[in-house]
Amino acid sequence: MDLHSFMDRYARRLRAAGVALTLTAPLPAAANLIQNGSFEDPLVPNAGFTNFLAGSTAITGWKVVGIDTAIVDGDFSQSGIAFVAQDGNQWADLAGVTSNSTLSGLTQTVTTIVGELYELSFYVGSATDGRFFFPTAVDVSIDGGGRTRFANPNAPTSALDWMRFSLQFTATSAATSLTFFNGAAANNFNTAFDNVSLTRISESVPEPASVALVGAGLVGLSLSRRRREAGRHRVLTAG
Repeated sequence: MDLHSFMDRYARRLRAAGVALTLTAPLPAAANLIQNGSFEDPLVPNAGFTNFLAGSTAITGWKVVGIDTAIVDGDFSQSGIAFVAQDGNQWADLAGVTSNSTLSGLTQTVTTIVGELYELSFYVGSATDGRFFFPTAVDVSIDGGGRTRFANPNAPTSALDWMRFSLQFTATSAATSLTFFNGAAANNFNTAFDNVSLTRISESVPEPASVALVGAGLVGLSLSRRRREAGRHRVLTAG
């Protein structure tokens, strides 16, 4: 009997006995550690925006750094461009309204576990009208370290193009600060930023010990079954 037939045979027996097969059960989604990652709070005017100055904590979970950052409603449009959010109804413009400074952006500190591996993901939105809006970029800094740039070169003229970026890092403290800066040129009035997520990678990976235990259980059941059948055969023969 090949391995596939063996596993299928004993899987059927386990199900008949009411035993759950955790080996093939879908894994639960890892929790997003970022608060208000789609910038839905606070609400801003419909088809409009609200600008927040440096030091403001009015954007739930976030603090504004540099000079300013705006929250934009997904129904906002200008120069024939529809600025639709990537997730939900609102998004953040790290360029702000008044400055377009590369010092401007948002920061959030999250609870982490030292030595654990995390994945950070987010979307950057670009569009162009040749005057105010151009392809854009977001710079990421972890715990005040150097800035890493993530640029979206796709810039249609009718709507935002959203591009997903991700990176992994190992936490070095119980609290990790994540700062997102405007990485666009000074003449660019849009650095669209949305759907930020941080997950602990080990939460989405099954423990090797669990897999090994299930495998050992299957083998044990197989051996136990064979012993019972062999003992029964001996009894019948003796009779």
